Amino acid sequence: MIKQYVFGPVASRRLGISLGVDLVRPKTCSLNCIYCEAKETTDLTLERKEYVPIDAVIAELDEVLRTKPELDYITFSGSGEPTLNSGIGRVVSFLKEKHPEYRICLLTNGFALGDRQLRSEIEPVDLIVPSLDASNAEEFEVINRPHPDLKFDGFIRDLTDFCRTTKSLVHLELFIVPGVNDSDESIARFVELIRPMRVPLVQLNTLDRPGVVDWIRPSTAGNTRRFIAALEPFVPVEAVGPFRYRTQTIAHDPSLFTGAEKRILDLVSRRPATVADLEVALNRPGSEINPILEKLFKSGLVEIEKQQRGTFYSAPHYKK
Repeated sequence: MIKQYVFGPVASRRLGISLGVDLVRPKTCSLNCIYCEAKETTDLTLERKEYVPIDAVIAELDEVLRTKPELDYITFSGSGEPTLNSGIGRVVSFLKEKHPEYRICLLTNGFALGDRQLRSEIEPVDLIVPSLDASNAEEFEVINRPHPDLKFDGFIRDLTDFCRTTKSLVHLELFIVPGVNDSDESIARFVELIRPMRVPLVQLNTLDRPGVVDWIRPSTAGNTRRFIAALEPFVPVEAVGPFRYRTQTIAHDPSLFTGAEKRILDLVSRRPATVADLEVALNRPGSEINPILEKLFKSGLVEIEKQQRGTFYSAPHYKK
């Protein structure tokens, strides 16, 4: 059955298997970001109200979840900014009371996180992913094109306070826009803004599908590594765009690797390889190689880059 407010499950590069929940009409948001995959904002607003009927959302969720789907997250996302819906707290409470076995994720632009009422409503959410795309007010106007009443300095103050006081897990997303927020000065400012937030992870994202404006381009792997090099000394980093990278968070004993893992690490340390390349080198099918590569990526032992010839796996090498 096609649902109106619940979509998926979908395979997410950040969240695994995710069931989406859309709490606003297209395209309702407090920002009009130039990179948004949901396209141009048609209702630029700060008003919190019940944009879609919460009773209907809950009914759809209950119908889907009673079938016990295997999910990593139920995720508030979709056609705009989910925190604008004044009923989000009712949905969170329903999920925690009736389907507590599922984790909840909130993808948000973060501009309502200074609202104490909203903080109370989303307190039970397991993972919150707010965005920080600008290192100063000028970049904020170019990239995020906010509602006139939103100010960058207030956002930073509220976001910092939220990250330091919430009990939810916070992964901060930083969207790289080449030519706008990737200068040496911008990266240095991001470091100074993010350090006091004390978040456990920064996710670096960039264009992977067409955005709102035609001039925006994705960050190259080399450019993304500049952010990694600046941020990683004080916070774990994950790149989730066409170039994928994860900070190695634990030491690995080579004696604990399987033979296939050792062989793959040796091959991709010498030169980048596709799954097809590894199939030939190892004489093993891709169905066996892919789970090994995913395990090595999650451990921070390989990085991934999409190129014209395919997806290449290699050993992290940005450090000098």
